[in-house]
Amino acid sequence: MSSHTASSSNGGNGSDDSGAPRRNSKRPKYSKFTQQELPACKPILTPRWVVSAFMLIAIVFIPIGIACLLGSRDVVEVVQRYETECIPAENRTNKVQFIQSNASKTCTISMTIPKRMRQPIYVYYQLDNFYQNHRRYVKSRSDDQLKSVSKENDTSSCKPEDIATGRGAIVPCGLIAWSLFNDTYNFSRQNLPLTVNKKGIAWKSDKEKRFGKDVFPKNFQGGGLVGGAILNDSIPAAW
Repeated sequence: MSSHTASSSNGGNGSDDSGAPRRNSKRPKYSKFTQQELPACKPILTPRWVVSAFMLIAIVFIPIGIACLLGSRDVVEVVQRYETECIPAENRTNKVQFIQSNASKTCTISMTIPKRMRQPIYVYYQLDNFYQNHRRYVKSRSDDQLKSVSKENDTSSCKPEDIATGRGAIVPCGLIAWSLFNDTYNFSRQNLPLTVNKKGIAWKSDKEKRFGKDVFPKNFQGGGLVGGAILNDSIPAAW
């Protein structure tokens, strides 16, 4: 018993010998960053500090909020729906048939502006139940075709509005161009016509880089279905 104990003791002492091989350690290299020992600021949030901070935020943002509120009150927006008013009473049960007929679609609506509107005055339209974020609709276009006339026949992603029977590729192709909203507006005030400026509404990056100036409409509305407006083939498609 005693000799076995001694041998174990001697073996333990022998492990401290500098000549003995040392086991490779997996301990990472010590640094204050990895051990999260860097100096840090740990403020004590006393009630005085909290109240003071909120008071400072209030002093800064209350004037900003008042300025935004006053600015929003100067905005005048008038919404006028006409999808029912501009259809004769006898055709309101079948609006699609009336729209597709050859009857006159001219409609005059009187609008009352509650406050003075400062220029510039912007006119825009809004469509309901028209899902432009549908995957098939979003993909139905060809950016390459709109960028260069040499890519005129690149219509692989434009189905079902890609090829006009017997006439070749449709430019611009795809459902996005095909479903172009075709209502037009004229405005007047006290029987005096008001001019609507339709220029300068496209992004500069789109006009100069994304769409080509030499791409003109071709075979548009020449497919099996007809929808949207008719494009002028003497004006570039993206202008």
